[in-house]
Parts: sequence; C-alpha cells; structure tokens
Amino acid sequence: MTAQENKCPECGRQMFFGGNGRSLQCEVCGYTQAIKKEIPLPQEIISSLKFRAQFSRMREDAKGSQGVRILMTQGVAEAKEGHKEEAYYYLEWVLRADSTDDERSEAWVWLSQIYEDAAHKRVCLEQALLHQPLNPVARRSLAVIDGRLQASEIIDPNQAQPQPAADAQPREVEAEQFQCPRCASLMNYTPDGQALLCEFCSFRQELDVPEAHVQSEYGIGGLEKDFIAALATAKGHSQPVAMRAIQCMGCAIEFVLAPEVLSITCPYCDSVYVTETAETREILPPQALIPFSISQNDVQLIMRAWFKQHGIQRPRVSSIVGMYLPLWTFDIGGELAWRGLQQGSDNWIPVSGRKHIFYDDVVVPATKRLPKTLMKEVYKYDYKQLVAYDARFLADWPAERYQLPLGDASLQARKQIITEVRKKPYKITGGEYIEDFSVQSKDLLVESYKLILVPLWMLHYKVEDTVYDVIINGQTGNVRGDRPQKNVVGKLFSWLKGE
Repeated sequence: MTAQENKCPECGRQMFFGGNGRSLQCEVCGYTQAIKKEIPLPQEIISSLKFRAQFSRMREDAKGSQGVRILMTQGVAEAKEGHKEEAYYYLEWVLRADSTDDERSEAWVWLSQIYEDAAHKRVCLEQALLHQPLNPVARRSLAVIDGRLQASEIIDPNQAQPQPAADAQPREVEAEQFQCPRCASLMNYTPDGQALLCEFCSFRQELDVPEAHVQSEYGIGGLEKDFIAALATAKGHSQPVAMRAIQCMGCAIEFVLAPEVLSITCPYCDSVYVTETAETREILPPQALIPFSISQNDVQLIMRAWFKQHGIQRPRVSSIVGMYLPLWTFDIGGELAWRGLQQGSDNWIPVSGRKHIFYDDVVVPATKRLPKTLMKEVYKYDYKQLVAYDARFLADWPAERYQLPLGDASLQARKQIITEVRKKPYKITGGEYIEDFSVQSKDLLVESYKLILVPLWMLHYKVEDTVYDVIINGQTGNVRGDRPQKNVVGKLFSWLKGE
C-alpha cells in the first residue's frame, strides 16, 4: 500500500492500521477504511494449520473456551450475513485456537459457506468430518454436492407432514391376464417370477428375465440408499410414491398390491376383499426382495409332515395364504467406546477402550403384527438371494405395507447392535473378561438402508377351540408355529429348539 493510499479521503491526514490489523483509521477525524484481503483457499488454510502445529506445541490463545465460543458466534453471524472476509477472520481463528474437535468441525462447516466453488466446499466439509465423523450438517451438505440430495428437498423434520397422494381417488384395476397357447386357460407367474405357468395343463413358458441378484456390500451403492440424505427429506418421514393399497377391516393391516391383483385374502384374519376398493397411497417402494421358492402344494406337504411330527391330530386348518413381509436393512459403522472393571492382583482396576465396528445389512422387521416367537424367522433368510424389486413379483401375493417408519427402524437397528455387544463384550475388549461392562454408541453412524420384501406363507389351525398361528418360510420351507403343549417340560423343550 503506497503512502498516497494511506491518506484519509476525508481530511487528507495520514491513516494508520487499526488494532485488529484489518482496517485503516484516521486519528484526526476517525474515518475507518476496511482492508480487503483475498480469502485463502481451504488447502492453504490446512497447510497453514499444519505448519503452525509442526513448530508450536501450543495452539494460539483465545482466552479459554469462552473466547472460542465468542469467536464462533461472531464467525457464524458474519457467515449468515454474507460477510465472507469477516467470517473467515473469526472462523480461521477458531481453528488456530485451543478449540475442541466439535468446535473445529463446526468452524469448517461454516467456512464451506463462504466459498462458491463446489471443490472448495468439499475440502471444508471433509475436514469437518475428519474432526467429527457424525456431523449431520457436513454429511448432508456433501450429499447435496454429490447429487444424492437436492437442496430443495431438505425439510425441517419437526415440521414434516405426510404428503398427500398424487391421486387421492380410487384407481381402477387394470388387470393383465395371460392365456395359455395350448388350452387358452389362465397363466400366472411362477413364484420366482421367471416364467408363466398354466393353471389347467401346466404348460410353462420361460420369460427372458436378466439376472438381477443384489450384491450385498457395506455402505452406499447398488440398491443401498443414503440414510442421512433420506432423513433430510420427506422420504424419511412419510411415504413418497403412489402405489395401490388396501386396508383389512378386520385387523387394520394395510397391503400393497400389484395393478393386476383382483382380490386378496388377509393372511392374518382370513378376510377376503375385492380390490376394486383399493386406493392410491403414498408409500416408499422397496428396493429388493427374495422371490418365493416354496409353492402352495409344497406347503401342504410340509404342514402334513409337521402335524404328524408333533402329534397334532385332526386340526381344522384355514386357507394357506402367501404374502411378502417388509423388512428394513441398515449398514452401520463407527466407533464404540467401552469401559468396565478388570480383575487385578488384589482389586478391580478400571479399564476402557474404543473399537471400530462395521455391520452390514442389520435386519429390522417393518411389521408389528407377527408375534415375537414367529418373528425370529425373518433372520433365517438367505439375503444373498435378494433380487431387484419388480412389480410382477406381487402379481400373485400381496405385500404388507411397512408399519415401522425409517427413523424408528434405524434406532431399533442401533439397539440390536448394542444388545449384541453387551451379550458378547469379548468381541470388542480383545477377549478380556470385563465386569460392570458398559458402552457408548454416540459415534455409531447409520450409513445406508434399503427396504426389502421376503416371502412368507401363513395359516391358522384350530384344536379344542384354540387357534394357533403358523408361518412357513417362502424361501426355505422352514416351519415356525404355535402348538398345544401338554406340560411345562414340553414347552421348555420347544423353547430350547427355538420353535
């Protein structure tokens, strides 16, 4: 800056640097002129911080934690007002000060707001996640940069309201029927959706269906959906896609229907409905499913053997109904902090540690109707056989609509992990026996999710005026059901067998 530039434009006297070094002031008339400086790029800030850390063990003093909070408050206020130079000044000082990881993470998030270039924003947000991996604002902002989330879709979850269906009127049934080329009878899809089968002459017509198995892997990819991005939009709080659905008046369960379905029998209460009354609902569509491998004829043979095995004579059996059951799966990872007491030579010694964990496809049932004793069967499916969702798989069976919202299901998945860790603490303590073991899950992150459907056959049978429920795994044929028990020993034996 030349001497001429240091002259006060009001009185012509010499101007001097102000106390903050970021402005020129006239000592005569008090005129103040801000000094415009080009804001350094994020990479330059990182290099500067590394240089300072290399040659100084102490961070610059910001008068304690209260001083850092004051700097942060001022920096955030300036960023909100669009004063980029002022915001940089305060936020960069937070990074140089003796601040916490959470404070530095917040400072990087707000620094990302003062840059226009997406690449510079990304650098700031990645630095924020380096200090605080679970920072939701940083993760959401990265999702916007990556195109996984539209800024216009972001909502306030405290004010999120279910979106009305695009078409609130009942939708007419447009049935798609196939005639057998041999006898002109009706043909239906086979359980796996790979062929059409004649009901009368059993003629089978193979369909040209590409291989669509879902490769299960941790994280976002393929059919896995970004959990953070979903919760930032209405998708995490309501059901965004219009699909045909019908609600059973007997048990209040709602089912999703394919367009060609003309009637439905409720698997839970055996009520029969004609789907002309089906309406459009706003429903989150599934990403994958496991096709039926067990036919109704297979189920009849399986149940005869099951009744014989358990000595159940002359049961009055209801109709056998097939359906798809909804499940959520979550990929969860992060760090678990644990602590407890370990046996010393003559006393108990406090110990603690941290363990990185990764769980792929944690299964959470999305239904509340099945009893817990029968619900255990959902963990017995081979999820390597998942295929991409296609509406034709619902041509012969309804799919129960999920009753557990995405957010609630994610909490249940985290709870399942913590419960498993507490039951088997040696998995994260290195095999050591720990007394008074406890864990903290605040650093566990739900990375991704998907909604899937699994095949299930259901029936009820009656013995001596008592009705018992039975389910048959539509993939493996495994039977899990209630049955009469003559004594306590019999009940204990069944419990030990997991029946």
